Amino acid sequence: MIGLAIGWWLVSTLLAALAFPVAWRVFTQLPDHGLGFARILGILASGYALWIGASIGLWRNGVGGSLAAVLVLAALSLWAGKGHGRDIVAWIRERWRLLATAEGLFLFAFVVWAVVRASNPDAVGTEKPMELAFLNAVLRSPTFPPSDPWLSGYAISYYYFGYVLLAHLAQLTGAPGSIAFNLGNALWFALAVTGCYSLLVNLLSARDGRLRLFPA
Repeated sequence: MIGLAIGWWLVSTLLAALAFPVAWRVFTQLPDHGLGFARILGILASGYALWIGASIGLWRNGVGGSLAAVLVLAALSLWAGKGHGRDIVAWIRERWRLLATAEGLFLFAFVVWAVVRASNPDAVGTEKPMELAFLNAVLRSPTFPPSDPWLSGYAISYYYFGYVLLAHLAQLTGAPGSIAFNLGNALWFALAVTGCYSLLVNLLSARDGRLRLFPA
């Protein structure tokens, strides 16, 4: 599981890097230019591309479809960053401490919750068995909507996009559904932590325009 956890961190970091030019343009009014939301944006955008492509027949749901979705994100990033490359690089060089802090916080939160899930990995209680069933159904379905794990021959008549995002990362890293379920749990926790940190930085920095890394 350690190797797969490292893979999830690396893939999510790649998606964050690809999405940052888009975040830099979309959140241009924020002091951190959306740095804390780049990883979320990268996962959402590439996962949405996978979902749309597999739903309308552009590609099949699988490793190939997930790689195609990453290429779509890369193309979007090139378009968003066109003519702004030097500005983005200069901004990163000037604020590398913010980048290091945000990435360090994400990694710490991800590792902590991955350890928590590793100590109690069973998908039991509340809706966990159903959630794992839906995740496996998405992983096994070549097109969308995925097959219903409870009613053979029918598609899932329930919201399932969150499971597509987990399956997307699982396909890029080679993680089976059982492990992807727990790594996804750790990933969402880490994303929530870094998202809250980004909001805090932006709110504190809005008082006088000075970029603050920690609450004062």
